Amino acid sequence: MSFSRRHFLQLSGAAACAGALPRNARAAAVETALPVPPLIESRRGQPLFLTLQRSHWAFMSGSKSPVWGVNGMYLGPTVRVWNGDDVKLIYSNRLNEPVAMTISGLQMPGALMGGAPRLMSPGADWAPVLPVRQAAATCWYHANTPNRMAPHVYNGLAGMWLIEDAVSKALPLPNHYGVDDFPLIIQDKRLDNFGTPVYNPPQNGGFVGDTLLVNGVQNPFVEVSRGWVRLRLLNASNARRYQLTLSDSRPFHVIASDQGFLPAPVPVQQLSLAPGERREVLLDMTQGDEVTITSGIAASVMDRLRGLFEPSSILTSNQVLTLRPTGLLPLVTDNLPMRLLADQILDGVAVRTREFRLGDALPGINGALWDMTRIDTQAQQNSFERWIIHSDTPQAFHIQGVMFLVKRVNGAQAMAEDRGWKDTVWVDGDIELLVFFPQASTEHFPFVYHSQTLEMADRGTAGQLLVNPAP
Repeated sequence: MSFSRRHFLQLSGAAACAGALPRNARAAAVETALPVPPLIESRRGQPLFLTLQRSHWAFMSGSKSPVWGVNGMYLGPTVRVWNGDDVKLIYSNRLNEPVAMTISGLQMPGALMGGAPRLMSPGADWAPVLPVRQAAATCWYHANTPNRMAPHVYNGLAGMWLIEDAVSKALPLPNHYGVDDFPLIIQDKRLDNFGTPVYNPPQNGGFVGDTLLVNGVQNPFVEVSRGWVRLRLLNASNARRYQLTLSDSRPFHVIASDQGFLPAPVPVQQLSLAPGERREVLLDMTQGDEVTITSGIAASVMDRLRGLFEPSSILTSNQVLTLRPTGLLPLVTDNLPMRLLADQILDGVAVRTREFRLGDALPGINGALWDMTRIDTQAQQNSFERWIIHSDTPQAFHIQGVMFLVKRVNGAQAMAEDRGWKDTVWVDGDIELLVFFPQASTEHFPFVYHSQTLEMADRGTAGQLLVNPAP
């Protein structure tokens, strides 16, 4: 077989381009076994220790980078508690700057929610006792340091917090952690040629990277049994929304969102995951065929070359996770349950309507920047309100200490997978929410509602919510 001079030059140019690609782009084809964060549980009143400290982590093979994390690693352990527990939690700040923490999705009084009023100085501890009184749900703990939430989460201060109850224990669902029930913490970063995360926030909007990570690694795979597999998805990115699909077009069976189970499984071909949002899905692996979860379209060679000269927002690899069935027998052999909750989700009557406009080029909510000395909204515990959220710049929105139902999205009914109780929602235009206030807060310990584009929250797209106790 002969080659023309033109073919030779084309091949030589392609080889030179490949060699010039950043190391993280060349590493995108290398697969890594999925790291599963260790599991810690509340048992017999023993405290749970979460130490915030510096560590090292290999985002690419062969080189470790300085990071932040919890209990000596990047990100943190998965915490599992039970409805009815009184959990003693001991945060220890061993970093060299103040940090505040919170648990998004946990229904707690304002005094136990963390945040600015519970800012921990370097070397300080905070030891709340948390009364867990809510249905099974996948939550997450993370830094929410005033004006520094974005870099602190980006550095690695985040982890999953799982609540179980009698319903979740009785359902025939995969529940063996790290065997058929896996946490997936999805993030995007920008890595330099040494595999070290780079963080340069933009003047407007939020930070997006070009490297997709799951539990801190690129292109992970996991070996599973030939049965049902449960994935607990968390988008811990600063600003990026993911549109997840499966490589062979089999469906995701969505069983839960932020605040717990849906009434019944919802099969979908594509699944959105906004920053701060959580979803639980089941995948049917009984046929024994390998499948890959992807998000969007990966960067071309030309896209990657452009990334040498300017920051790119296009992912070098769009692979989230590859699942490889083995000959192992499944631990759960039941069919997919037709119902997850005994009753339909009930809502209430709104006592009032409020409107909130999120800032875009200019930060703030309804034109006002966050001020920790000001209460922006007051509500009554155990009441319902209708909140209409407007945003011209697409972004996620989160409310502490509440749960809500998405009633309308730009005038249309919410998607079936979004009809459960939630605390985080993607806003691109207008969203109508029915908000329920199960917990009380105080002027000194208010709840916070904010953009879940973390840089926008840090710039002041946030407000404070006082929920007065029920009479």
